[in-house]
Amino acid sequence: MTGINLLNSQGGGVGGLVPPQKTKAERRKTQKMAIIVSDYIDSFLQSLRLKGYSDLTIASYAGDLSQMVLYFERLGMPNLLAEDLTRQRMRQWLADDLIGMKPASRARKVSSVRSFIHYLCRQELIERVPFENLQSPKVPKSLRPTYSVDQMSVLLAIPAGADALKIRDLTAFELMYSSGLRVSELVRVDIDDFDFIEGWIRVIGKGNKPREIPVTSTAIDLIGRYLVEVRPGLVDKSGGQDGEALLLNAKGGRITARSIRRLLHDDEIEKGLSGDVSPHGLRHAFATHLLEAGADMRAIQDMLGHSKLSTTARYTHNHYERMVKVYDNAHPRAHISAPAKPQPDSPK
Repeated sequence: MTGINLLNSQGGGVGGLVPPQKTKAERRKTQKMAIIVSDYIDSFLQSLRLKGYSDLTIASYAGDLSQMVLYFERLGMPNLLAEDLTRQRMRQWLADDLIGMKPASRARKVSSVRSFIHYLCRQELIERVPFENLQSPKVPKSLRPTYSVDQMSVLLAIPAGADALKIRDLTAFELMYSSGLRVSELVRVDIDDFDFIEGWIRVIGKGNKPREIPVTSTAIDLIGRYLVEVRPGLVDKSGGQDGEALLLNAKGGRITARSIRRLLHDDEIEKGLSGDVSPHGLRHAFATHLLEAGADMRAIQDMLGHSKLSTTARYTHNHYERMVKVYDNAHPRAHISAPAKPQPDSPK
């Protein structure tokens, strides 16, 4: 006998025994392959889509990742590997390609890349984040642009002789402020999502999570006016329109988030307001004004659809900053220095 065949014909171990299975870590070491970043961007974006992320958010992730890949291509790295994204290279990208951007934009781009790398880790394509200790750019805290109750009254006032499209626009703004909707949620609202008797609306939020939110009587009255007086006339050339969507464009199709942003900006300027408040600012106003009126933070969290209370607290952060400013400016003893504490006698 010149040798011993250790494996039987069925691929088992010695004597037909199955050889011990390798651990995940061992498999990764023996099957280690180069993970080219650009090859996995599409699958990452698809995972975000399955989680219910908005098209705008997914486009932001795609743009951030493409910008990074293009930067390293210009440096002579056409097939950028995930493991090449070391702390040093990420800092180089921040200092070179992103240097002229606002800290918030730079921080968001780093967050996009970090989310992508974590996705690769979850898929067991890489073992760890190669830039694990990278500090994201610090974003200075500032008051989020929003409106006071009086300013919201100005914005939502219906001018005399308002045409059909103006009624539609104000219906959209009133609903966002009334129920704290995201603009992405607003444009997805269907007529059947309302309970006009009970005063509720059902929306689909992030992650395709449904929630029901109260709607003010003012908003319900305006929606009713829009449905009777305006919506029937929003049709295309053949007289057709989207039969489900609440808010329609002039051609009878579902209105877009981009249109809402533009219309809000135009209406703000027209009414002598700053024009700096985005549709998301109406959501901030909703949360802040409820808090100022004594609403419970947990209730506000549920209506906004936040999974964490800390997120809701950020929305109402300007409420606390405003209170501090009012206190500092108005309280007669706010700036009086406390008397110096007496120092103990020195031991003799």
